Amino acid sequence: MRQSVLIVVSLLLSLGACARQVREAMYPEDRLALAERLRSEGKCLKAIPEYEKLLSEFPAQQIAEKAQFNLAQCHKDLKEYDLAVSGFEDFIDTYPTSPLVDDAMYMIAMCYLEQSPIAERDQTMTRKALDELNLILREYPDTDLKDKVEKAIAKCRSKLAKKEYLNGRLYLGLGYYKSAIIYFDSVLHDYPDTPWVGPALLGKGMALAAQGKTDEARAVFEEIIDRFPSTRIAEDASRHLHQLGGEKKI
Repeated sequence: MRQSVLIVVSLLLSLGACARQVREAMYPEDRLALAERLRSEGKCLKAIPEYEKLLSEFPAQQIAEKAQFNLAQCHKDLKEYDLAVSGFEDFIDTYPTSPLVDDAMYMIAMCYLEQSPIAERDQTMTRKALDELNLILREYPDTDLKDKVEKAIAKCRSKLAKKEYLNGRLYLGLGYYKSAIIYFDSVLHDYPDTPWVGPALLGKGMALAAQGKTDEARAVFEEIIDRFPSTRIAEDASRHLHQLGGEKKI
């Protein structure tokens, strides 16, 4: 009886070992499919070792290209941004002619953008994202990602413009009018396509008025009324204009 039990146990262990060997000997396509399924199910922690094993076993296979891209994508999904950026950069270096290079560049930009804080804080990550997005349009002007890239660029530029505007407001409130105007002008000159142009103009007009530069301030308030008719900011400009002794219909 004891011998029979030992035989059964031995058979089960052998079957387990065989199963592991079969799993270890998976074809690259099957391992990639397994990793893809795990990733699609949100199980990136389980997908990552499958991608890594695929890359180590089949580094010269064409299938490794997709595996390396998706490995980096897994790190991004897990918010492991440094690993993701490094992975996408390695992908670009390894497969510079791949049709996924612009996708990898976009993913790098998204890694930076997802780390970008609110406008009141340091905007280093926003600038990194913007640089990467602009690079995509320069190197791949016909990319299928063009619409997404342009929307992301607009988001970055708006946040950077808001940062400059808020700096201007801070100096305006502190009474450092020359410094305030420098920041407001930065919005006007560097980010004229953002929603912060009107507020920056208003801030500049207020700073000029506070310096006693009445004529210059009046010209700025009138510009606001002309450019942004029937808006709250035009009403604010009209009020400031009235305080300077001038009137202009809004």
